[in-house]
Amino acid sequence: MTGDGRFVVAIVRGDFDVNETKLVNAVKAVGGIRPAQVEEIKARGIEPGYGSPLGARDALIVVAELGARSPNLVAGANRAGWHVRNVNVPRDFTPDVVTDLTSARAGDACPRCGAPVRLSKGIEVGNIFKLGTDFSEPLGATYLGEDGQSHPIVMGSYGIGVGRNVACIVEAHHDDKGIVWPAEVAPYAAHLVEIGLAREPRVREVAEGLHQVALDAGREILYDDRDESPGVKFTDAELLGMPWILTVSPRSLAAGGIEVTQRATGERSTRPIENVEAMLRGAEPVPA
Repeated sequence: MTGDGRFVVAIVRGDFDVNETKLVNAVKAVGGIRPAQVEEIKARGIEPGYGSPLGARDALIVVAELGARSPNLVAGANRAGWHVRNVNVPRDFTPDVVTDLTSARAGDACPRCGAPVRLSKGIEVGNIFKLGTDFSEPLGATYLGEDGQSHPIVMGSYGIGVGRNVACIVEAHHDDKGIVWPAEVAPYAAHLVEIGLAREPRVREVAEGLHQVALDAGREILYDDRDESPGVKFTDAELLGMPWILTVSPRSLAAGGIEVTQRATGERSTRPIENVEAMLRGAEPVPA
């Protein structure tokens, strides 16, 4: 059923699937389409599960081009448990619309070059809608044409989905531990983790000092000073996936500084505090 109350019978050959977007466009369905209920189907003389356009009443019959060209097909007989062989268009029923109605399949011939089609998943990150004059006419938005007459503005909508872009980035940059943000789009430049505060009170002093250095330099870093176990903090740091993980711990301080981990490669090194401070200020490049 269409949003404006029409009953549509969409016919494709059994080895294809109906593309709902093509169907909506073909019948110009205002408000989209929905599956018909059993009572609505039977009211048109169609038997659910054994349905076909044969003898259908008060229905808009839309047939895929290939189905219309294929001879001697099998169709439901609109009678439970029965089918009809050798059904042909237009001998046995007359379509209201014959159009491209099927979803493309892997291996189908490209309509332009004839090469086999390869299907892959994608994410819509941007879209364009032709609005025409649907909004400009009610608003009285017009322009003066070359003919000296006023005309309604022809409108279009051009959008980029920020959330979808983020989804694309995460899909392309992740591993089994979580997200691996590229530095150019990371929510934070680094993830600062302090552990072992109970064993070494100086951990908090050093961690807060690094955080302040970053703030003073106008750089945002994520500072984890929660009272959680090292395992929880490291797991969260890997899951969130900032480009660099800076760990302040009794062991790192005893080794001479801060443990620096590159999230993308997992490479770790212990660097002097002054060196990490300079890195946070942007005075020297982040170590590779």
